[in-house]
Amino acid sequence: MTEVLIKPSKVLVVDDDITARILAQQALTLDGFKVYEATDGLNALERFQEVHPDIVILDIEMPELNGYEVCRQIRQLPFGKRVPILMATGFNDMSSVNRAYDAGATDFVTKPFNWKVLGQRLRYMIRASVVGEELNELKKSERRLANAQRIAKLGNWEWDVTSNELYWSDHLFELLNSKRGKIQPSLTAFFESIPEIDHFKVRYWFNRIVNGKPNAADSIHHRIIVNDDHRIVKHQIEAEFDEDGELVLLSGAVLDVTELRQAQDKILELASYDALTGLHNRSVFSSAVDRAIKRAQKFNHTGAVLFLDLDNFKRINDTFGHGVGDLLLKVVAKRLTKSARANDRNDNGESNSEAHLISRFGGDEFTILIPHVKDASEAKVIADRILDNIGRRVSLAGHELVITPSIGIALFPQDGTEVESLLKNVDAAMYHVKHGGKNSYEMFAHSMNIVSKRRLQIEAHLRHAIDNKELYLVYQPQISLHSGKIIGVEALLRWDSPLLGAVSPVEFIPVAEETGLITPIGEWVLFEACQQAQVWRDEALPPVRMAVNLSVRQFARQNLESVVQSTLLKTGLPVRYLELEITENMLMDDVEGSVDTLHRLKDLGVCLAIDDFGTGYSSLSYLKRFPIDRLKIDRSFITHVTTNTEDASVTQAIIAVAHSLGLSVTAEGVESADQLAFLNENKCEEVQGYYFSKPVSANDIKRLLIVNQGLPDS
Repeated sequence: MTEVLIKPSKVLVVDDDITARILAQQALTLDGFKVYEATDGLNALERFQEVHPDIVILDIEMPELNGYEVCRQIRQLPFGKRVPILMATGFNDMSSVNRAYDAGATDFVTKPFNWKVLGQRLRYMIRASVVGEELNELKKSERRLANAQRIAKLGNWEWDVTSNELYWSDHLFELLNSKRGKIQPSLTAFFESIPEIDHFKVRYWFNRIVNGKPNAADSIHHRIIVNDDHRIVKHQIEAEFDEDGELVLLSGAVLDVTELRQAQDKILELASYDALTGLHNRSVFSSAVDRAIKRAQKFNHTGAVLFLDLDNFKRINDTFGHGVGDLLLKVVAKRLTKSARANDRNDNGESNSEAHLISRFGGDEFTILIPHVKDASEAKVIADRILDNIGRRVSLAGHELVITPSIGIALFPQDGTEVESLLKNVDAAMYHVKHGGKNSYEMFAHSMNIVSKRRLQIEAHLRHAIDNKELYLVYQPQISLHSGKIIGVEALLRWDSPLLGAVSPVEFIPVAEETGLITPIGEWVLFEACQQAQVWRDEALPPVRMAVNLSVRQFARQNLESVVQSTLLKTGLPVRYLELEITENMLMDDVEGSVDTLHRLKDLGVCLAIDDFGTGYSSLSYLKRFPIDRLKIDRSFITHVTTNTEDASVTQAIIAVAHSLGLSVTAEGVESADQLAFLNENKCEEVQGYYFSKPVSANDIKRLLIVNQGLPDS
């Protein structure tokens, strides 16, 4: 017997995000699909006409032609009228859903995808599309009817009312577990196959169609009995009437959708849970919070929501790989479940564990819903248990790891009467913990909204700070301990807003980082600093090295060396007078990428320094790979270097490691003669700090250079 090869279904994935396309290619290929890709809207229309896909996954947010327009144009193509189109977006709002369906989408899904579910969903859409198309062709030809039976595995029947002849297809006999000749086709025989629970419903539906009742549905789902088992079928009927309104013909199709219904149920189940941790997902959690808020308002009680984010999880993920990161998330989920449910009893001493809903909200974020608490102290007890349990050391894949959480707590309905406002407030509380040292919890306070409002004000005004000439630089001298002379300065950014006043870098730099404004601001700082260094050279002042800090976003840019080279050419500053400072945490976020970037900068001839050294997570093995010139010891060690033996030991170790690698050392935050003596004794090459000078204007630096100021008397 010749084996019939079934060709894999063709899927066209349209997304301008290469990562999304790669993930789709890998997941759907493994699931048996033939995957084609399109990088944008125009490319999608070309590829669609080339490959004639069975289904399209279409991203909404794309340059030039967005997903809505692409969908409309596909529907205008001859082959594109019936092809299922699944539109995808990161937004989850009714406006996006309505626009998608108005554009002609078959269905709508939000990102990120659940890959385990997506393959089943695509098959269901393709199969449903094929079934629907073939059902519409039933009356046109026997050939198309045969194809519909073969492809869709459906049975059909036809009743000529005039002659009272009733026809059953072969597959309808099979659906009823019978054969031709075994039973005589009749309406009675068919209704006898329907279980009592559905019998009245199907009879009522059938009679309405027969009697030509308006608005009678043309299809229904019901059960049939097959070998003492229930199967689910989709039953569709079309009625034909003569000119006098008398019924002359009934045509029906019966599709066994048992497996499809089971798959749908499984999809719904999977759609409610996070595949990795088994916890509820964000959608389920948000719905549960909405119901809990309404109950709390109705019965006048209080509930709580905890929002948890893992500290430094990205660094662990990048350092040890996503496999270890996933294992860690599973461990956290188990510990979180234990923490949230342990010792929770009601007034009768019975377990109250089901009341607490725990979810993985996304990435390394987790949430807990406590529908009923007496007061805030109950939520704090759970938060304390979470800190204790999650913070314990864990061994994964041969690695000893420690992860800590930052937890925000909000009560409802007092901290929010809607899901969106409540989650916004609990996120603000968690954010407060993050910026206050991490590994702790904080109750939401309405004063945090003041902080949020201040942040929004900063963001709004910062967007115009460069154009309005509100930003300026100050410079802090760097002194050679060998010569006592100024050999360099560090450029430091300041902002004086006409409306907000003097805004601390501690406030506005994080906002600039988060919003992406740091990129144009960073380029402005680089240009201004290099230009000022060249001005001093033109004035024949003693040459000094200009140190400029790079932001995370600047360092991650692929064209960083081009920006640096262009700035040096525009300002005329020789490359040997520019030093770029990078924090060690920035380097460790992507070690391989950092090595490559540093080498490209080094090829230009730029000096490179690691700033705030000692506060991050780099190791000696990584440090040896970085082509750097200098380590800068963080001021937190220098402050207590003469009074704290641990800080003294760390400082000595950093100097020793640097010298062993052929690097020089600059100590920041030097404020006393004792600190200076300690650094001198331990062969530190350079220092900067208030003991010599606070950050000052360019004119003040000029005066210092003119007198060639050395070390002050001690």
